[in-house]
Amino acid sequence: MSKTQIEERIALLYLALQYCSERTKTFTAGERICINQERFQWMHILDDETASPRPVPPNIENKIKEVSRLALQHNFKPYYADPFKDEILIY
Repeated sequence: MSKTQIEERIALLYLALQYCSERTKTFTAGERICINQERFQWMHILDDETASPRPVPPNIENKIKEVSRLALQHNFKPYYADPFKDEILIY
């Protein structure tokens, strides 16, 4: 994945988590942990390209896609900005 694709994936995962927190509880605590693990692994990959991705399982990926669709449909904007966004832009 390119740097831009990785940053877009990180943003999508953050959006899914925020939508779940602010609108509809979609993910279980364990699923949220998996999503955060993928997010932080992508951030690590931006710093160390030799690191391996840690994608979420297909069932969680399907939920992420559905939440993404709903967020777009409802023009959802998270109340809080991604706290790691500035760190990503530094790389």
